[in-house]
Amino acid sequence: MSEEVKKLISRLSTFRPSDRTVLTKYFTTNDSTRGDAVAAVKEFVVVWEQADWLEAYSIERIGKWLAKYQAKHIVDEIAAWAHGNGSDAHRALARGIEVGQRERAEEYA
Repeated sequence: MSEEVKKLISRLSTFRPSDRTVLTKYFTTNDSTRGDAVAAVKEFVVVWEQADWLEAYSIERIGKWLAKYQAKHIVDEIAAWAHGNGSDAHRALARGIEVGQRERAEEYA
């Protein structure tokens, strides 16, 4: 795992407004930084998946934010990955994405 991905995982852990600003830059700058951001989200979920307990709300919150504020193709990629595994952590991410997509659709309706 690259140092960039590790830094982004740290930002996902705190997920303050300043962290979301940095994450957005990674998602929107270029293919390389976008890849790091996607990898960080996936690794963040995997870390929780391997933990003794699960803080599902934190994962759902990230999924919701992704769905509301990031490009559809990025969200679709992460959602497909989240649905590809039946773990509680993956399901939490998928739930968050679904809620965010509904809210985004309502805003533009």
